[in-house]
Amino acid sequence: MRNVLLPLLRLGLGYGLAEDVNLSDYIMLPAKKWEALGMIAREQGVLGIMLDGVEKLETAPYGATRDLKANQKLEWIGEVLQIEQRNLQQIAVMNDLATKWRNNGCRVMVMKGQANATLYPKPEHRNPGDIDCYLFEHYSDGNDIARQVGGIVDESWYKHSVIGYKGETFENHQFFVHTREGKRSKQLEKELEDALKVDEGEFKQLTPSTVMPPVQWTSMFLTYHACAHFLTEGLRLKQVLDWATFLKAHQNDVDWSAYYEFCHRYHLKTFSETITSICCDHLGVEISNSAIRKNETHTEKMLNSILYDDDYIYNESEGGWKEKWHIVKNLFNYRWKYEEIYNESVWKQLWYYASGYLFKTEN
Repeated sequence: MRNVLLPLLRLGLGYGLAEDVNLSDYIMLPAKKWEALGMIAREQGVLGIMLDGVEKLETAPYGATRDLKANQKLEWIGEVLQIEQRNLQQIAVMNDLATKWRNNGCRVMVMKGQANATLYPKPEHRNPGDIDCYLFEHYSDGNDIARQVGGIVDESWYKHSVIGYKGETFENHQFFVHTREGKRSKQLEKELEDALKVDEGEFKQLTPSTVMPPVQWTSMFLTYHACAHFLTEGLRLKQVLDWATFLKAHQNDVDWSAYYEFCHRYHLKTFSETITSICCDHLGVEISNSAIRKNETHTEKMLNSILYDDDYIYNESEGGWKEKWHIVKNLFNYRWKYEEIYNESVWKQLWYYASGYLFKTEN
């Protein structure tokens, strides 16, 4: 299905024209395949973008969507309307709690999620997830304030607390990185923290009470975070689209030399160049900056993993030893990711997991 899904996402992002699509792929697509296409888009978190692409495809000649049933499209429209409402609700609740934090002296930076959505042609069509925020030196204060205003706060995980507030889930980050995974992860955490020590003008406003991270920081964090997901449980197209829209919007705003030095230090080089190739070759991102690097060597393998692997961990609410065993099982089932993409031994990675868990080495 990828030969019909990816061009629709390209159209939905506005990175291509309907007349440039291979129309025969859609003219010959039966109703059952259209239904399956929607299921994959839903699973990959890109249904809203796919529907935007379908609506553009409908303007193409020869009845490219003639076998797409009206009730099927109406079902998708209903789901996307729900996505829009969820985004509106999330932004309102996010700004509500952030206002309370700010009024108590906290700076509130929102990363991923709604910050990424601002780069989409229709931000309201990006699937919302949890609200990831960083309160700088006020991590503990933020948890206390959230409790005082009726939030339910879980501080059992060292990396971030989980706050339930008015139907939304906030992840209040103490760390950006799984710092229990050895010395290199602690160095990465420090580098990300240091990259936020910039002029206030580098932080763009998101809502009246929140800001978005600097562009350079976002390039670093998006790459690390996407790679971490790819290694442990797999990546979704939603996260690939986040990088595609970032590249499209900020390709001339990043110090790419510094970025690739960062990638080299933390074994992110191959991942970065591969996901950039996917964005350019399959999603239509046009790159004019010669400093940006691509590498097609692993493109097919990574794309197939994104679309067809199904070993998600953190959204399955497994918890405890079941979750830890799932992580270890994935480590060996998908060892090629560590060896070919991350350039690391799975045994070394297993040692990081074990020692971090046993000795609580986050600090």
